[in-house]
Amino acid sequence: FFSYLFCFVLTKYLSKMSTTFEMADPLHATFPASGSSLDSLDRSNVNKELDLARRAEVHNFSAGQSVVDTGVLLQLQAQLLNYENTGMSLLEMSQRDADGEVQRLIRDAEVNVRTILDVPDDYSVLIMHGGAHSQFSAVPLNLLKRGGSADYICTGFWSQRSAAEASKHIDVRQIQPEIDELSKPELWNLNKDAAYVHICYNETISGIAINEDIGFGPDHVVVADMTSTLLSRPVDISKYGCIYASSGKNLGPAGICLVIVRHDLLECGADHLPSILSWKMQHQCGNIYNTPNVFGIWAMNEVIKDFMRKGGMEWIQEEARTKTSMLYDVIDGSNGFYCNRVPPEHRSLTAIPFFINGGNPEMEALFISKASEKGIQQIFGHASVGGLRAAIYNASPRASVAALCQFMAEFQAFVTPGASSSLT
Repeated sequence: FFSYLFCFVLTKYLSKMSTTFEMADPLHATFPASGSSLDSLDRSNVNKELDLARRAEVHNFSAGQSVVDTGVLLQLQAQLLNYENTGMSLLEMSQRDADGEVQRLIRDAEVNVRTILDVPDDYSVLIMHGGAHSQFSAVPLNLLKRGGSADYICTGFWSQRSAAEASKHIDVRQIQPEIDELSKPELWNLNKDAAYVHICYNETISGIAINEDIGFGPDHVVVADMTSTLLSRPVDISKYGCIYASSGKNLGPAGICLVIVRHDLLECGADHLPSILSWKMQHQCGNIYNTPNVFGIWAMNEVIKDFMRKGGMEWIQEEARTKTSMLYDVIDGSNGFYCNRVPPEHRSLTAIPFFINGGNPEMEALFISKASEKGIQQIFGHASVGGLRAAIYNASPRASVAALCQFMAEFQAFVTPGASSSLT
């Protein structure tokens, strides 16, 4: 009886499905109207031009995840279902095939990172899990055999957070230089016996940046958090023991962390260092200690290849300087209506916070609302400080920055009595 009942129900189900889908031509199947994944696929084929047109209307200043180049997204989309004509998605392939697509991708990504950043041969290029937050713990644990203490140069939120996390594993001494001392390590009273010196080059919440490679000298192993600095200007890798940068800024979508570490430091890990955080383990395993974030690596590689096609580091540096200068000029030329609180020599090339009338929450809320009507999105400041913030990474088009600058002028006129403005 139960066998008969099962067959009856199955027959009815299959009969219903056969009337819903036209399976003779699966590429042109008629899918149900309700929100299935297949329905979304069909929609994307039909409405791609509309999606692109809508995307062109929006100016995205998200601090992270930040904007990704439209061409890169289209490349990922085009290859997602059938990667390099394999009939499989890259997201479905094993990383254990030595000659397979995943391992070739990882090797290609390493080569491209080395090329665009001019990484010396005695450094490993590692692709780790967990973003920069994982390295807040990984750094002290990987360097603990060098000493029991570390100096942390604390210039803002992110350097303080990394110091707090590191203090669970090593004695941390926080050094808080004045802003006019940021490029003068001789004034910081660094400990020559410290396992390392840690520094964050760009504090994205406050917009304080160090826009040059500091010379610490041979007595110090320097670890640099360059999450929002890397690929915004040239970096002399040889001045550092380790550089780490999470994706989500100039390295594509969030989810991975790029770690560039000098070979001799791979031997300094604590005995209790978890393997998943071990630089040495990841180096020995060729970046596949466990199943990697294949999509994150793929996206990062496509982003870097896009930078290289456009001109590499020269193009990157020119874009960063041009776009940020456009916005800083508007701020500085507003007669105090807009203000950025960072001295010009330490202004960020990627994260620009600013305030209205020195900090007027009601006016800033109106700015955000009116900006959204013009397609300007994600312009709000960090919750801890308020105000406004424009994150301008490499994929941010100049046209978007120009649109923001124009809107800022219009908004100032809109709220200024007697002035003429196109805003309503």
